[in-house]
Amino acid sequence: MMRSLPSCAVAGATLATNPAIETAAMTLSVLSMVSPSPHFTVADGFSGRVSPAAVRRAFYWNAGRLTAHPSGLHCALPSGGAVLSSSVFRRILFALLAASLCVPPAMARQSQSAHPGVPVVQAIRATTAVSIDGRLDDEVWLRAPAATEFTQRDPEEGKPVTERTELRIAFDAAALYVGVRLYDREPSRIARQLSRRDLDAEADSFTLFLDPHHDHLTGAAFTVTAAGVQGDSTIYNDSWQDNAWDAVWESAVKIDESGWTLEMRLPYSQLRFPAAAHHTFGINAMRYIQRKGERSWLVHVPKTESGLASRMGHLEGLEGISPHRSVEVLPYAVSRAEFVAPPGPNDPFNDGSRMFAGAGVDLKYRLSSNLSLDGTINPDFGQVEVDPAVVNLTAFETFFEEKRPFFIEGANIFSNFGHGGANNFWGFNRSEPMLFYSRRIGRAPQGRADGDFVDQPSSSTILGAAKLTGKTRNGWSLGFLEAVTGREQAQTVTNAFHGETEVEPLTNYFVGRVQREIGRRASVGLLATAVNRDLHTPALHNLVPGQAYVAGTDAHYFLDSKRDWVVTGSIAGSYLTGSQPAVSRLQQAAQRYYQRPDAPHLHFDPSATALGGWTGSVNVNRNSGVHGLNAALWSVSPGFESGDAGFNFNSDRAGAHVVYQWHNPKVNRFSRDRFLAVAKFYTWNFARERQSDGLFLLGNIQFKNYWTLFGDALFFRPVQDDRLTRGGPSMASPSTRGAFMGLQSDGRKRLSVGANGNTFTSDAGFTYSGSVSVRYRPAASLEISSGPTFNRTHQLAQYVGTFVDPAATSTFGSRYVFGTIDQKEFGLQTRVNVVLSPRMSIQFYMQPLVSVADYREFKELARPRTFDFVRYGIDRGDLSYEPTARIYTIEPGDGGDAFHFGDPNFNFKSLRVNGIFRWEWKRGSAMYLVWTEQRRDSANPGQFVFHRDLAGVFGAPGDDVILFKIAYWFQR
Repeated sequence: MMRSLPSCAVAGATLATNPAIETAAMTLSVLSMVSPSPHFTVADGFSGRVSPAAVRRAFYWNAGRLTAHPSGLHCALPSGGAVLSSSVFRRILFALLAASLCVPPAMARQSQSAHPGVPVVQAIRATTAVSIDGRLDDEVWLRAPAATEFTQRDPEEGKPVTERTELRIAFDAAALYVGVRLYDREPSRIARQLSRRDLDAEADSFTLFLDPHHDHLTGAAFTVTAAGVQGDSTIYNDSWQDNAWDAVWESAVKIDESGWTLEMRLPYSQLRFPAAAHHTFGINAMRYIQRKGERSWLVHVPKTESGLASRMGHLEGLEGISPHRSVEVLPYAVSRAEFVAPPGPNDPFNDGSRMFAGAGVDLKYRLSSNLSLDGTINPDFGQVEVDPAVVNLTAFETFFEEKRPFFIEGANIFSNFGHGGANNFWGFNRSEPMLFYSRRIGRAPQGRADGDFVDQPSSSTILGAAKLTGKTRNGWSLGFLEAVTGREQAQTVTNAFHGETEVEPLTNYFVGRVQREIGRRASVGLLATAVNRDLHTPALHNLVPGQAYVAGTDAHYFLDSKRDWVVTGSIAGSYLTGSQPAVSRLQQAAQRYYQRPDAPHLHFDPSATALGGWTGSVNVNRNSGVHGLNAALWSVSPGFESGDAGFNFNSDRAGAHVVYQWHNPKVNRFSRDRFLAVAKFYTWNFARERQSDGLFLLGNIQFKNYWTLFGDALFFRPVQDDRLTRGGPSMASPSTRGAFMGLQSDGRKRLSVGANGNTFTSDAGFTYSGSVSVRYRPAASLEISSGPTFNRTHQLAQYVGTFVDPAATSTFGSRYVFGTIDQKEFGLQTRVNVVLSPRMSIQFYMQPLVSVADYREFKELARPRTFDFVRYGIDRGDLSYEPTARIYTIEPGDGGDAFHFGDPNFNFKSLRVNGIFRWEWKRGSAMYLVWTEQRRDSANPGQFVFHRDLAGVFGAPGDDVILFKIAYWFQR
């Protein structure tokens, strides 16, 4: 039974409240302590371009938003100054949290005010034990009222459902119980595709959404398919979901002549809610009928509107329940065998095989009704899928996603900085840094060891980590994470003498995040990170900073009571200290290039022992409606650096964009959904020189048969590129034109295919690429997906090197050498998933990759700020090549000295294979058997012969690793 609450007015809070002002003041205080007496200088000036490849990466949705990289005002900080310890940062954050507790509770409760006209589901107490067998034959289900008023969202929005659904809720002192009857007039056609946990499957399913805090902002989702496969996720920022969370709960399903039935048991230990005599949870539910493409919701939210947690109904009748304090313990044991080809004969560290064994434990302790402490000691992530192979010809670091369970569970509290309120953030030219990037913890050692034979660790050992997350009664969401990685030593042998070299110092990582909702229309927050390294050796002391800190504040405010329009903003500062060589290396890094000779707004100081800067952004977004608008301004100052605990794509950048979008989900004679977006964007450096100036058009249409056609077009005007010479003068970047188009078939079918292609052309060269994807499900337990990709790039100016020569007076005493590159790349990613049962699966992944580059027509930049070159051996000078040593010798022909460089041609071949057997042999406990193989080859540089190179991938020597891991979960 459902009923509607009477309409009532909801009082909206404004940002002009004492808590918001106090939070801002505290944040400024934190920033002032990061750099005593900070001096901020806005420099005159801006410059560069965004490559087509970088733009192409921007145009894919991720967690409800478009993201991208590459691309601020200059912040000059004194070279000296106090160094903050990690403990000081923690004190600051805890002081902020303590101050927040003084905020009147009434303000926090505003977010729990009733919203008008929402459905209500009534829960009843179970007086006898409920058996989770999927049969709905327990006594409590005969008494529990049913919620049945579901509404279609797909395929015909707003229409009545084609099949009846009955949802019932019960509870006792330990858990919430869910019983669902899903009627189906054709039970033989119920889709029961098996899949691994949390993965999308083309199966009938039911999802329950809960907001136990009833804050209209956060929650949890629990999904069960008709095949019995579980999925769960956390909800944050109202409508964003993170499926990294793996709760421990029970479910069961049964198929019968009337359709199928489902039961769930959700222990209170897995739900966070405050202690109270009476509780009201937010609730929604969604049923999916795969063969019809039908999604029906208990609380219908139109497609042109946004919101999930904020639009939920009410689950009432929960009395006499309390959150459980509990301790969950997950000890594990692991053994690993490596069969690795020795890099050379007589290698004392590798005779072809090595064996390892280890153990560790994960802990989860419910400190209170709202706070949980997660810890791990000596964690092992050997069951995580390997990263794909990539070929990176840029000066920037490759970004890889986090896959380790400890760091992705609950990560949304850290990752949503600056993203509150809005349901999309378009990327385009945007290069806002990530303040926290968890893959820094346990990173590959940054130092290197020399010797005849070297045994270099591949990663830093995580000695331990702890994470505190939750929400206070006053409405503050919080997250604190601290981790310690050990000192790593590389073993060496040189002339028969054994030694060791420290390649990564003992390091402490800390990140803290607090965020508070103010009514239902605003929030404020703070995030801070601290990295402290114990530097014992001169090599590491001169390589990395000893201390690195970042602190920032963010906020959002809905401009109207319907939450259609929202303003989101953030500002953060960074400060690091280190030796002169370490800070010099960062000044000259690709993110900023302080040494640029034609950048008057920059100053390279080799004596500096500190570096600081700031970043900020403001966004305006319309969250709902057929017509949408998104506008943003952002900036990253030259000195900003978050790379020790975060990821810094680019500094010395500022940008703006405006996007108009049109979305019409109304079904007509020809299509089900149509989308169109038009955008204009700019990027500058702090010398006010344009680095990108683009126009972008994006659209897609889903036809009545569920096939989707999508495409885009873009145009870049000529701009400057201050990064192409990698620390040298700015260069002109010609205009670029590009287009992309793709077609995807109905993904509900057993066989689905897709294809896409794109092309970019300019006076600097061209790029075109294409890919095909195929997914085939021959049986309910088997899914095979595969797809080749091919890319061809021809660029007139691929950077080769910089060579100092006083005779090169037109380019500030250095020669900036480029080559014409012709690159061909073929890749094939294949996945096979065999799901033997909802708790047992085999996952197989394979990726052969061949990337070949042929460099020709070497040249040097003729004049700064142009795209003019002097070609060696054609326009001036002479060029010779020694094939045995693979060395080019250049006689510049203008009185300068000859110089040399190695042949940049390459033929990179790689094969990565990963097989994982996973068995959840007991609730919360799992066993893994993992096989990983990697093969590499580099024969025939510069020559792409498809069949020969592909055969060379599989014929190359291989490194194999076999891992066995078993983990046992128990709770107290």
